[in-house]
Amino acid sequence: MLELRSKEKEQLDNLKICGAQLTKTLDGLSIINRFLGNTNATFSAVKPILIQSETSITIIDLGCGGGDNLRKIARWCSQKNIRVRLIGIDGNLNILDYALDKNTSSLTVEYVQADILSNEFELPYCDILLSSHFIYHFSDSDLVRFLKRSRPRIKQHIIFSELERNPLAFSLFNVSSLFMPFTKMVKQDGKRAIKRAFKKPELDSILIKAGFGNYRITRKWAFRLLISIDYTSLKSTKTF
Repeated sequence: MLELRSKEKEQLDNLKICGAQLTKTLDGLSIINRFLGNTNATFSAVKPILIQSETSITIIDLGCGGGDNLRKIARWCSQKNIRVRLIGIDGNLNILDYALDKNTSSLTVEYVQADILSNEFELPYCDILLSSHFIYHFSDSDLVRFLKRSRPRIKQHIIFSELERNPLAFSLFNVSSLFMPFTKMVKQDGKRAIKRAFKKPELDSILIKAGFGNYRITRKWAFRLLISIDYTSLKSTKTF
């Protein structure tokens, strides 16, 4: 089971989806990310970089969705008086409107609409490229090409938090979704996301083909993989 990555699309892949169903789905995903620790795991990877920085840092969140990761970073940076520019990129304007509505005057985050999966997409220059539960939307070969062409546009780090394709994860989600008070879209797309996700050896192969040697893949709770690529380090390290 789940030996090969699924190519089945999710409902959220429809860049025109809107309305109450979308809002409830994004609310549900936000709760799941907080409960399962994905938002904290992503922030924990970014935090040391921000602490060590002596200049303003630009962070791009690729496929930012409802903007949970960027808002958490923005709140912390505001409290610590750390200069940071935060940019979220997503293909669905309605999702970006949802994220923008959650901004406050002290939590300024910029949002840009773009079809990230398009061959014409060009990543803006940044210090840190962040992404959470998004890169599995690429095929293996397309992800290699994206990383190769984007590499010169990233100054310091790449941090990806991704689901791990695992039969146990799929079974547990399948059972628990029967009792979760979330939308049908959350439940259906959640199972599809697990089937589309990577296994660690697949990510190893992709990163090596893209020309990265100085990366780390760390397993996190709830069947997640945290991929960290440090441009400032010459040492190749992997964590299993």
